[in-house]
Formats: sequence, structure tokens, C-alpha cells
Amino acid sequence: MKTKFDYELKKEFKDIAVIEYGVIEGNNTVVFIKAGQDGSHIGYNNKYVKMASMINNKYGCTVITSSNPFDGNNPLDNDLEVIDDVMMIKEYEIYYLGFSNGGIIGLQFGTNYEKIKKIISVNAPLMINYHKTKDGILKFKGKELTLVYGSKDQSFRYVPLLDGIDNSKMKVVILENEDHHISRDSKNFYSIPDLFFKEM
Repeated sequence: MKTKFDYELKKEFKDIAVIEYGVIEGNNTVVFIKAGQDGSHIGYNNKYVKMASMINNKYGCTVITSSNPFDGNNPLDNDLEVIDDVMMIKEYEIYYLGFSNGGIIGLQFGTNYEKIKKIISVNAPLMINYHKTKDGILKFKGKELTLVYGSKDQSFRYVPLLDGIDNSKMKVVILENEDHHISRDSKNFYSIPDLFFKEM
């Protein structure tokens, strides 16, 4: 199993500032990991490097991780441009995995992109612009959209709001006794990407 990225990129975008990426090369399924607000592409204790390596080792996917200097603008046009550059002319599809604010970006913006076939949003705050999150979920026409919440996360109490959203592609997964960072049991954190590869 790899202990570091195959390579890293730093891109300066005039509307977002600088976004950093880590890449592990694999097949034509891209798992794209978006960190939480102001999070790095490496993650605390290298958690995104480890997760990327595990995904690549288990499923053979190309994995691209991204920092998140989110300022309210949609960063995904820029991110998809980077993914295109990494994949070059290969036909590919994207599985988007976002944590916290990265989850919000996936739900509010990612549902607009045809190449994004699956989304996992982890502990995306439901108390911030919920109407935009709901609109994004309703728009999603990909294969699967999974919302993961720890039962100790601040948004857990708002999860019943999701019951009123009519999209058969959506499912909700609750991780018992987990906090916002899914830090109580590392197995819970590192098994989240497996949800991409399980039947609904």
C-alpha cells in the first residue's frame, strides 16, 4: 500500500485562490475527495493520503484529494479542470466524497455535473443554506447519493429534514457514536469510501 501520493499539484485560480491536490494514479473511476472548510489535501495525520491509498489498493481507482479554501464560490469548475488534466483523454467517471463543508459543495454544486456519478457527503451541515442543499439533492440524476452522519454530529438532529426530499437515488447512513470528524473509530472513517462500491 502506498504511503504517499504519486504526485501533488498546486493550482492558483483567480476566483478561489490556491487549491492543492494529491494524486494516486489508477483506473478510469476517479474518487475525488474534498476536505472540509480550510482543510488540506493531506488531512490531519495524513488521513486523506491513507484513505486514497486504501481506495487505490482495494478498488484500483484513481484518487485525487483536494484542499478546501472555500469562499462561497463554486470551486468545482476548477476541480474538474484539474481532474481532466490528470486523466488526459481517458473516458472516466467521478465518485465525489466530501467531508463537512466539502460535503456541502458536493450537494449544492456537484449535482450539476454529469461526470459526477456518485456522491458521498459526510456530516455536511444541514443548518447552513438547507434550501440549497435540498435543491441540489432534488437535482441529482447520477447513480447514487449517500449522506453520512455521525450520531454525535451537530447536524444529526436535523437529519429528519431529509425524509421530506423525494429522490430515489438518495440514502442516509448513520454512524452510531461518531462525531463530526468521524474520529472515534478509525475503521468507520476509512470504510466510508466502501459505500461507493456496495449495492444500494
